[in-house]
Amino acid sequence: MARPLALPEQATGAFEKGGWQVLFRLSDGKRVSSTTLLHPSERLQVTLQIPFEEDGSDWMLWLEACGEMPASLSGALAQPMTLRTMLDVARWLQGPIEEIEAMALASGTQLVLQLAGSGPNS
Repeated sequence: MARPLALPEQATGAFEKGGWQVLFRLSDGKRVSSTTLLHPSERLQVTLQIPFEEDGSDWMLWLEACGEMPASLSGALAQPMTLRTMLDVARWLQGPIEEIEAMALASGTQLVLQLAGSGPNS
């Protein structure tokens, strides 16, 4: 298994290789690392929070709409992103999410996925 400090970089690599840009990384060096990435369309961002301590704390992945997705991704994603649409986005990002989940499971914890759309009830 990777060193705890290398896990955040490996996990975010699942998105970076898809063209996502790292907006910022935060780490206190002891307890948790948080990375926020922006999709090239600038309409979707993810934040991944990984605890350093092996205390069984969950890994957290927030998937958040920033506005409207361009039609080039999918007709369904060209609308304001309600929670229902965010479920489609989660399916679209299934590969990177599964990679991160596998890393979390290998480290003895689980991945919690949080969705936030841009619709009025999201």
